[in-house]
Amino acid sequence: MQGSIIDVAVPFFLLLIGVELFYSRIGDKKVYRWNDTVADLSTGILFSLTGILVTILSLWVYENFRIFWSLQTLFGVSEIPLGAPFWRDQAGIHVQFANLAGWVFVFLAVDFVYYWFHRATHEINFLWACHVTHHSSEEFNLSVALRQSSFQRIFEYGFNLLIAFCGVPWQAFLLAHGILKIYQFWVHTRLIGKLGFLEEVLVTPAHHRVHHGRDPKYIDKNHGGILIFWDRIFGSFAREEEEPIYGLTKPVTTFDPIYTNLHVYREIWDLFKKTSGIKDKILVLLKPPGWRPASLGPSVLPVEIDRTRYLKFDPVVSPNRKRFGIVAFFVWTLLSLFVLKTFKSGTIPLWKLFPVLVFLFSGFWHTSRVLEGNKEFKTQIFWIGLGGVIVFWIFFFL
Repeated sequence: MQGSIIDVAVPFFLLLIGVELFYSRIGDKKVYRWNDTVADLSTGILFSLTGILVTILSLWVYENFRIFWSLQTLFGVSEIPLGAPFWRDQAGIHVQFANLAGWVFVFLAVDFVYYWFHRATHEINFLWACHVTHHSSEEFNLSVALRQSSFQRIFEYGFNLLIAFCGVPWQAFLLAHGILKIYQFWVHTRLIGKLGFLEEVLVTPAHHRVHHGRDPKYIDKNHGGILIFWDRIFGSFAREEEEPIYGLTKPVTTFDPIYTNLHVYREIWDLFKKTSGIKDKILVLLKPPGWRPASLGPSVLPVEIDRTRYLKFDPVVSPNRKRFGIVAFFVWTLLSLFVLKTFKSGTIPLWKLFPVLVFLFSGFWHTSRVLEGNKEFKTQIFWIGLGGVIVFWIFFFL
């Protein structure tokens, strides 16, 4: 499996997280908490592990859709020119305007479709379930950018079939989409203020802080990926006034990366079982988060937060548990990187991925329990050890 531009960017992500952490330590704003950051990075690693299968399958579907159902195939529309937009010879630098226009179209199309997908994940309940993970942190820093849902790509690639319909090859799509994701990383920071005229054109940290706010006036605003004018055109724009309170209107009181991926699905299922009538059951899936059928009472709306009484979820644990949890996180991370590299090399059968994923997921889950001060410490270590022996046998001897 070939790597993407995001794989190249990951070391720079980690370096910038380190720089932001250092700068925040010596400055006035303390924007990192060790337990929340471990939860961010754990969730991001699970996102990368599940992405092995999701990306392969999604790009196969994308390219086959482009081949058989694109404008070029169905209606004979000309191919989008995607050659080199610039080249250089002895006479100087030259511009191929047709190719340049083709690439501009690809980047605008990717950004436009992303805006609508992102907006849909905030306004449609079953899609919110695949995006809520990213908003579950009560902090806002560069590590939060890596807190991604393991399921979001499944639905996101469905939206991107619109780009395949336009005839954009998967390689060009993946490049533009990767650049969009890299751009989004840097806007997850509290340490950069407003950026003058750029605020009128681009998604900036100030715009994205609004997007992560749980204050009623900030909810469901600023969905853009790179360009902010989609929000301006379609009525979802808001300027940052005071700094938001970050996180969910119903905060998750856990650092468990599995729970943060699944809890809204469980809530939807519970609500679905209580709801009578096919129409209302369908509306449970399609209405915005917080909607309730009349038979179950009023919808749940966001309320103002009393900032003087607001406390973040931050359990106190002993220094030994803190050290053990951080060391355990690094162990699981190194194992995950080894697994990612091995499967991308194509040297291990894909079926072995499943037991390994279960083992790694259970490891990150166990680490989250340690960070929360869970008392079933020795029992969990026993089961993790037993699972490790079984997975080692499957991985190397079957």
